[in-house]
Amino acid sequence: MIRTEAFRLAGLAGLLAAAACLPAVAQNRYTVTDLGTLPGLADSYEWANCVNNQGHIAAYANNDANENAFAGDLSFLWKGPGEIQLLPGLPGATDTLAMCLNDQDQVVGDSGAAAWANAHAVLWDRGVVLDLGTLPGDTGSDAVMINNQGVVFGDSYHANVASAVFWDSSQRIHLLPSLPDSTYDFAYCIGDQGQIGGQAGPDANGDYPAVLWRNKNAVPIILAQPPNGASGAPYAINNRGQLVGAVFPHAGPNWLPALWQDGSLTELEIFPGDPMGFAEQINNRGQIVGASGQGFTDVTFSHSLLWENGTMIDLQTQIPADSGWVLQQAYSINDRGQIGVRGAQRPTSRLPFDAGGRLGW
Repeated sequence: MIRTEAFRLAGLAGLLAAAACLPAVAQNRYTVTDLGTLPGLADSYEWANCVNNQGHIAAYANNDANENAFAGDLSFLWKGPGEIQLLPGLPGATDTLAMCLNDQDQVVGDSGAAAWANAHAVLWDRGVVLDLGTLPGDTGSDAVMINNQGVVFGDSYHANVASAVFWDSSQRIHLLPSLPDSTYDFAYCIGDQGQIGGQAGPDANGDYPAVLWRNKNAVPIILAQPPNGASGAPYAINNRGQLVGAVFPHAGPNWLPALWQDGSLTELEIFPGDPMGFAEQINNRGQIVGASGQGFTDVTFSHSLLWENGTMIDLQTQIPADSGWVLQQAYSINDRGQIGVRGAQRPTSRLPFDAGGRLGW
């Protein structure tokens, strides 16, 4: 199956807890909590939209030192230090990947063969796994988002054709309306007001633009694009209707972090010297997190970023200078300001750190 969101990455599981109302220049605005990993597995990672307003995180772990290996992953729900609950896979699954959770600790993701390759969308409710299935005739599905009403969004696919779908609170699958002649539709994010952000295409220029379904019965509209068009993907939407993600403008050659609001597009500032970046989540206070770096595989030298009040902030400058942590990419932020990040220990610490950015526990 062809995927257009090539920049999609996940994060080594860590949590930044915000101190109250400290100035942006402070070196102690956040404290860092190591989420740990599952027994017998070296590394843990977080997808976007995986921190809820209780401060709980859905994460996954493997021994591959690669968050995008999608082989041999196991998933878990972290509720606090030492409070780790295994999320079981479907029978016979070789890969189980948690992608989102809501404030009721319902988690969604994929289980089966490797994610994006004929696995099935699943829901974990009170730790029990439920196969959400596919549209008739399809071979795989992905569940990437669940809102606080228990409605799940993602896609169902076969060969190179993907259809945006949702599962209602009774876990029945429904097809979302599509753009005319579109062969690829994917729902990435859902707000509690029912608005859905995603990607569809190709359009007349061969792009896969960012789109918005105003509700589950509406035909999607194409969101604002840079001059001459662009591919785009919104990864998060808040209850104010603001969407964040990334665009790939024709002027290229890199993905750039983007904010859509009030019918317009704003390309967000990135770290000086970095050619590319992406925004991963926005909370209901309008705070945005993401990262910038040299390329898709740049993890050791990526910069974890927070955008607030029109300003880009390097999160590395917001933690104690002697913490021992290198923050690489930020992926989730809740309404309390807690942030899920990829992080690694500096070489001077007791924990090993290698050029690939792997942290071993």
